Amino acid sequence: MYKVTFISSIEPYHLEVQAEANSMLISSVRSLVSDGKLQLAWRCGQGTCGACKVRIEHAGSGSMVTLGGKEKNVMIRHAGLAADSPLTIPDTPELVRLACHIQIKSDLTIYVE
Repeated sequence: MYKVTFISSIEPYHLEVQAEANSMLISSVRSLVSDGKLQLAWRCGQGTCGACKVRIEHAGSGSMVTLGGKEKNVMIRHAGLAADSPLTIPDTPELVRLACHIQIKSDLTIYVE
């Protein structure tokens, strides 16, 4: 189990939950949103709509992350990623990611906008 902390810049709150190792972040988000504990939009849950944008900080922040082709394409359309960006890019808290493409492998701090 890993600790996932959600921090919102819109409506100030700090929410901590436990998540299964290797689960997808969107799985943790769904129940929190339906219970009214977290304000985060998502539509498809399949990685194509771009609605579940988050920023992440974790122990590996600052290293490189390899995006999947689908995530990169959606990030180009919906998150301002440059079309000529390589698949491997710096993993920083400023990088917008999609909750449906993030596998939980450590404690995470998620910034929700």
